[in-house]
Amino acid sequence: MDKRQGMSKDITSVQFCAHSELLSIQSIIVLALLILFSVPAAADDHKPETVYDIQCGCLANPANASQLVLRLNKLDLPWYSRRTDLCTRFIVDVNVDRKGHSTFMTTYPEFSDAFLVENYWDLPHPDPKEISPLPTRDEFITLMAPYMQRQYQHGYYNRRKLPMAEERAQMYTRFIYDAASYYDLDPFLLFAVGNFETYFYNVLGDLDRLKLKHPDPAQGIFQILRSTALSIYRDMKKRKIPHAPEIFPANLRAYPKAQTYFAAHHLHNLHKEQYGNRYLALLAYNGASTPNYDYPRYVMRFYERALRYFIQSSKQPPDPREDRNRK
Repeated sequence: MDKRQGMSKDITSVQFCAHSELLSIQSIIVLALLILFSVPAAADDHKPETVYDIQCGCLANPANASQLVLRLNKLDLPWYSRRTDLCTRFIVDVNVDRKGHSTFMTTYPEFSDAFLVENYWDLPHPDPKEISPLPTRDEFITLMAPYMQRQYQHGYYNRRKLPMAEERAQMYTRFIYDAASYYDLDPFLLFAVGNFETYFYNVLGDLDRLKLKHPDPAQGIFQILRSTALSIYRDMKKRKIPHAPEIFPANLRAYPKAQTYFAAHHLHNLHKEQYGNRYLALLAYNGASTPNYDYPRYVMRFYERALRYFIQSSKQPPDPREDRNRK
């Protein structure tokens, strides 16, 4: 065989091997790229789907809106509303994905026009939600007055940890129960508002407002602005509410009974405006131009604590030492 032919075969073999090695390297690179780009895709498949709430109505007529609210409450569906220029949007707080929307439609066919919307607000769900039936006046005062004393002594405004007199605690709890009963409010809710606002410390709040040209600081246990208090007072007088004071109290701190009834009257009106939704009523009570969704959460946290305290205390047997002291 010719030497040149042998050399040619050797060169061809080397070229083939080199080409094969190049193909192998390219294959490895392609395979690596496929694995690299397939991993995020697989990870994306396991990402939780965005959750939504469900809008079940947008009503302009207050009577129709009230009917819808009654139906939602009967079905025990948590809801909130958002007002627009044209109507009030009613949204069910369910936090579902698209599959959950289908389940909702199957469960509640009456809401056939309902559709997914942005999850604007997760409503707080205290446990327990309420006490039914509500305690009597004497039960409420007996158990909640000591609780008020402890809240007052350890509250934010009471830096010196001064105690609250038993007589004063009983007076405040009596005002709260009577005002809540008059306006058909849950007394524990009115109690929780005062608890969160000031820990029942009768103070002048919002002191930064004093820097304004027309200062309007909040006053008293329930931290009601003077302008709001004046509006409440006029409304009470217009409706001939018997608990309205004869003259408008310039300083609510000197009139604890009046400010308690002012707070109850205001909450009552807000409940009606918000179709009975206590969370939205609390949101409006806070009165900020920009909604502070944390405010109802905090108040309802105090509400839950008060309910649990009452339930636990009411189950405790009476202390025989208290009977001996009374004798």
